[in-house]
Amino acid sequence: MAQVVDQWTVRNPDGGRRLRGPRWGKGNRWLARWDEGGKRVSKSFANKDAALAHLEDVGSGTRAGTHITKERAALTIGDMWVLWSAMKSGTSKSTRAGYESAWRRIEPRWKDVPCGDVERADAVAWLNELTTTKGCKPGESKPLGGSSKRTTGIVLRALLDLAVDHKAVPANPMKRGDLPAAPETPRRYLSVGEVDGLLAAMPDEPCRLVVRTLVLTGLRPGECFGLQVQDLDARRGRIRVERAVDDKGTVGDVKTHQHREVPVGGGLLDDLTLAAGGRRRTAPLLRTSAGLSWTRNRWRPLWAKHGIDGLDTYELRHTAASWAIHAGANVKTVQTMLGHRTAAITLDIYSHLWDDELDAMPARLDAHMKSERERFRQRRQQSDSRGGNVQVTAV
Repeated sequence: MAQVVDQWTVRNPDGGRRLRGPRWGKGNRWLARWDEGGKRVSKSFANKDAALAHLEDVGSGTRAGTHITKERAALTIGDMWVLWSAMKSGTSKSTRAGYESAWRRIEPRWKDVPCGDVERADAVAWLNELTTTKGCKPGESKPLGGSSKRTTGIVLRALLDLAVDHKAVPANPMKRGDLPAAPETPRRYLSVGEVDGLLAAMPDEPCRLVVRTLVLTGLRPGECFGLQVQDLDARRGRIRVERAVDDKGTVGDVKTHQHREVPVGGGLLDDLTLAAGGRRRTAPLLRTSAGLSWTRNRWRPLWAKHGIDGLDTYELRHTAASWAIHAGANVKTVQTMLGHRTAAITLDIYSHLWDDELDAMPARLDAHMKSERERFRQRRQQSDSRGGNVQVTAV
């Protein structure tokens, strides 16, 4: 039964007015008591009206299913991280590393804060003021990059979403619009001439084979380094993509957990077939000149020395996408090739490349009409030479 108790006074044995008790003047005077899940809980208030109003809120919230119990209200952001990170154990290693990096920024400020005490204004201000010492002189710092801020905000907001699910807060104080906007990342698409120059700059054939594989298949670097001999189907001209290698060479699943096949042909298929010849099925398809498995840690120094200034290896994937689009590939084909979870993701990244193709449409239509007219002319000539009477309609 819910009740409000006066903690400063005690009952008068004579039945008269209540008397001052040993707690007179100490702490809040009024104590609201109620039951939660069979347990007696309480909260103190400075005045009786506030205590009664709280009991009213508890009662109406309990009936509506929105009441936050005292036990749930004690759950902290750190408690939510333990639950949330366990839920993400199935994500790729690189994705988990990004979440853990975000948590290392969140932890000092929010780990021990009850979820219900997180104020929207405080969270947004903290997020906008994040800094990093990476790349700075000792004792100096600089604003954290927009992408890292956004990831940190996404994780904090996800923890508060989970707090709502666990009835630790009635609603998430952070709104989607509170997250820093995803920064526009400039992408560089190499021309055939630039790729040829890059290949010429590579120190040896194994490095050139990596570059050719990346730029002609659109694989992520980790996926490329994770290829095994058994992944190459030379007869069908396909590469099976079902694993990725991290910086240290640890093998994990691909980013989206969706395995795929990508086409490969021409000289690249010939050279990959040669590289795979006579080797065990689980051996790495691509190897260094020393016969070692490729990892990003082994690749980066070579790329830094022989690659194009300001160009990240990942941008060879963008080049592959642009070449495929200019060759006439549709959205679904490029999505499958790149391993995007949805075609919408592909369009978000590369839609402007399809827009560029609009400029070529008039010339293509004109060429198509000329081709069709020539075909009809040849058919008419063949018909006339046979003395036939074939009806041919020109375009």
